[in-house]
Amino acid sequence: MKKIFFISLIIVSQLLLAQTIEVDSYVDKNKIGISDLLKFTLEISGEDVGNISTPGLPEIKNFENLGSSTSSSSSYSFVNGKMNSKVTKSYKYTLRPLNTGNYLIPPITIKLKQQTFTTDPVHITVIKGSTHPAPPTSPNFSRQSNASVDLSDNLFMITDISKTSAYEGEPLIVEYKLYSRYDIANLAFAGDTNFEGFWKEDIFIPKSISFKRETYKGVMYNKMLMRSVALFPTKSGNIKIPSLELNVDVRTQSQSFFDFGTTKKYNIKSEPKTVIIHSIPQNDRPATFSNAVGNFNISSKISQTQMKVGDSFTYTITINGMGNLKQFDLPIVKEVNNLRFLDPEISTSINNNKISGKKTIKYLIIAQEKGNYTLSSESFSYFDTSSGKYKILKTKPYNLKVGEGDLTYVASSGAQSIVNKEGSDIGFIITDSLLVSKKVYFNTFRYWFIWLIVLLFIPVSVLYSKEKSKLAGNIDYTRQKKANRILKKYMKEASKFASNDDQRFYAAAQLGLSSYLADKLKEPRGSSSDDILTELALKKFPVELIEKIKKLFETCDQARFMPGGFSQEKIELDFQHVKETINDIMKCKF
Repeated sequence: MKKIFFISLIIVSQLLLAQTIEVDSYVDKNKIGISDLLKFTLEISGEDVGNISTPGLPEIKNFENLGSSTSSSSSYSFVNGKMNSKVTKSYKYTLRPLNTGNYLIPPITIKLKQQTFTTDPVHITVIKGSTHPAPPTSPNFSRQSNASVDLSDNLFMITDISKTSAYEGEPLIVEYKLYSRYDIANLAFAGDTNFEGFWKEDIFIPKSISFKRETYKGVMYNKMLMRSVALFPTKSGNIKIPSLELNVDVRTQSQSFFDFGTTKKYNIKSEPKTVIIHSIPQNDRPATFSNAVGNFNISSKISQTQMKVGDSFTYTITINGMGNLKQFDLPIVKEVNNLRFLDPEISTSINNNKISGKKTIKYLIIAQEKGNYTLSSESFSYFDTSSGKYKILKTKPYNLKVGEGDLTYVASSGAQSIVNKEGSDIGFIITDSLLVSKKVYFNTFRYWFIWLIVLLFIPVSVLYSKEKSKLAGNIDYTRQKKANRILKKYMKEASKFASNDDQRFYAAAQLGLSSYLADKLKEPRGSSSDDILTELALKKFPVELIEKIKKLFETCDQARFMPGGFSQEKIELDFQHVKETINDIMKCKF
C-alpha cells in the first residue's frame, strides 16, 4: 500500500510541475522588409525556471541569427491565503532576412525538467524595402513630407568599380560607399565578403564613423567609404562582384522636450555587379613570360665595373609599374664563369593603392679570377593591358674588369750588388811632425751596437726571405696569413652598418665571416655555408661553436631575404652575437 502511495505522489507532482511551466514564442511582426530585422522571442514561465540556460536556436532557413539577449520578471499572487510565485524568462533573438518571400519559423523544441515542450510555427512574409516608417531626415538636409519619404532614397550603398572589363591578372579597384540623409548612431559589417574568382588586397577599412558631405545625382548626402579593395582576376568569364552588407542604427529625432529619441536598426546592402574578364592570348606568348600583367618598366645597375680578385660587387635589377606585382617571378640572371653569384635578395614594395610598386632582385657577386667579363642583358616580358599585346624589356649589359687582388703575389726581382774593397800598396808620406791620438772605435758602445744590429739583421733577413718565398709559392698559405686582415675589413664595414641600423650589416658580416673561414680552412672563396660547416666539423671544432656559426649564417640569410627586415634591437643583438662568435673562433686552432 505504501509503495502505491509513493508512486501516485510522484505522478501527481510531475503533473503539477507540467502544469506550472509554460513555453511560448512570438515575433514583433509577421511582415517585414528585406532591410528590417526580425525580433523573435521565446518565453518560459513557471515557479522554478531561474536556472535555465539560454536555449540554442536551430538554424532557420532564409534567416541569419545575429545574436540574443535575456531578461526575466517575477510576479506574486495570493490564493486562499497561499502565496504563489511565477518567474518568466524571455530570450530575444535578432534575425536578419536573407531573401524576399513567404517563410516559416519552425516549431522550437525545449526539454525542461524531463519534460518536452514545443512551440507553434510562425509564418513570416519578407518584402522589398522596409515596413518601418522611414524616419525623418537629419535637420542638415531639407525635410520631406512623410508620404514621400522612402528609406532606400535616404539610406543606401553603392558599388563603384574602376572598370567593368579586364584581363586575367589585371587589377580592379572596388569601392563600397554608404550614402545617408539620416543621423547614424552605429555601423557594423553584417558578415565577411567572399570575392570568389579574385586575389584580394585590402586597401581601406574604416576604424570609426566618418562622413563627408557629397552630392549624388543632384541630392546632398553624407557619404562614407566603407571598404576599398584591389581585386586581381584569377580566371576568365563573367565574374560577380559580391554585395557588401551593413547593419545600421539610425537615430530618430526627438518629438518633444521630454523625448530623447530612439534608434532603429536596418540592414542594407549594395547591389552585386558583374565584370567581364578576358583570358590572356596564348599566341605570340614569349618564352620569358612569367604571368606579369599590367604596365611595367625595367632598370638595372652595378655597384662597380673595375675591381680586384676577392672583391665583391652588387648587381641590381628593378621592375616597377602597375599590375600584379605579387604574382609573377623576376628573371633569373645567367651566371658567368669565375664570378661567384651568391643567392639573390628579392624584395617587393607595394604602394598604398595595392596595384603599383616595384620588385627588386639584388645579387652579391665575388670576383674569383682576374680578366675581362660581361654580364649579359636580361629579358623580362609582360602582357600590356593597354595595348593587349606582349612586350619584352631588356636590361643593358655590363663589362667588368678584374685585376690582381690582395691574394695574388707578384714576385719582385732584385740584383745583389757586389762591393769590392780595393787597397793601395802606396801610402802617403806624413809631413806633419805632430803626433795625433787616434780614437779606437772597437772600444766604444756604438761600435758593438752596430755589430749587434748587423748580427740580428742576418736571421731576420733569412726569415723574411723564406716568408716571401712561401707567400709567393703557396696561395693557400697567403690566404691564411691575410684572413685576419680581410675579416677586420668586413667587420669594420659591418660595424658601420649596425650603428646606422642598416640591414646591409648582415651581408657584410656573413661575407666577412665566410671569407675568413674559407681562407683559414683552405676552401675556395664563395664556398657555401654547408661546405664551411662540414669542414669545421672535420677539423674537430667544438660542436657548440659550429651550431653558433650555423645559426649566425641562417640569421644573415633570413635578414637578407626577409621583406620587412629586422628591427633596431634585433640588429644590435645580432651584432653582439657576431662579435662573440668571432672571439670564440679566434681561440681555436685551424
